Amino acid sequence: MHVTRTYAPLPFHDLDPKRFEDLCLSILYRMWRWEKIENLGRLGKDDAIDISAIELLENGKRNTWHFQCKRYKELSQSQVEGIIKDYCKRNTSRPDYYFILAGCNVSKSVRDALEEVGKKNGFHTVGIWASSELEARLYADHHDLLFAFFGINMSGERNEIISSIRRNVALKKRMHKDFAKPYEAGEDRLKRLEEPWRCFISSKVLIRSIYDKAYPTNTLLEEIGTGYYKAEIFNWYHNGLMVHTHPFAVNAIVRYLKDGADDESENPEDYIIMEERLDVIGCIPFENIIEYDMDGDEIHNYPHLYCDFAGGMDPYEKIVYYQNGYQVDEKDIVEILKEDKNETSVEQHI
Repeated sequence: MHVTRTYAPLPFHDLDPKRFEDLCLSILYRMWRWEKIENLGRLGKDDAIDISAIELLENGKRNTWHFQCKRYKELSQSQVEGIIKDYCKRNTSRPDYYFILAGCNVSKSVRDALEEVGKKNGFHTVGIWASSELEARLYADHHDLLFAFFGINMSGERNEIISSIRRNVALKKRMHKDFAKPYEAGEDRLKRLEEPWRCFISSKVLIRSIYDKAYPTNTLLEEIGTGYYKAEIFNWYHNGLMVHTHPFAVNAIVRYLKDGADDESENPEDYIIMEERLDVIGCIPFENIIEYDMDGDEIHNYPHLYCDFAGGMDPYEKIVYYQNGYQVDEKDIVEILKEDKNETSVEQHI
């Protein structure tokens, strides 16, 4: 699992009050195709309305939106009540929507207080966008505003994401071509659907850590994130390659929904309980496959996958279970049974 980059909360309270209004206006301007939007706060006499907007609906109806921008370090119930009372004192009509844009975190009790005082004073819909909501919009959709108002440059990270996507798509196309086994004369094509591993030119791969410098004298995981092992190919999936992984198969208690029962039912009486033998499948995302060598070497002359053991022990993003070629939903696996110590299992590691 990759650790994602984190950032400190945006310092909205460090912005000049008018600059905070400009930021709010910039976010709101892009939200809808307003018929009209005005920054009344910039004009001085705003009648407790910093930003006013008119939304034109498809049926010709118009909705009025009023916003108050409060660049506070904290917002209390009494402050919210004061904001609404001040608005009512200066305005006789009520908008369709009234929102406070706050540069701080806001508790549920404060939000509830706004709802209550809003209803008492005839407002139809009221709400608060706290710093967390504003921050989420900026990071998700408005990287240019992050740079303009806070000096945070996200373009580099965006370019990294784009490069990663392009690299993974190119790798996927290349691997699908190189690993594909040509059809043989008279081959039953339906068999490939039932047994997808028949589609591969090689039934196995050698999975090698990109950090392993001791191959072929070492064993698997002499140090965390290093080593190599053989795996039998199972199939492709949307994000990469699936392989059989140790211990290859397990005994499990699995539940099956009875005919006629609701798909979402959690009633035990709606299920048949059986013990099954499930194949254990590891899913290697293209992101963790750094390169591959179809020829292998003089020791292991089949394809080698050079992988980032992102989880420390292996390159898998997840482990799934199959039974007779069909994936078993994790929620239907009641219990994975412990193997009998006297049983001999197929050896995976070399």
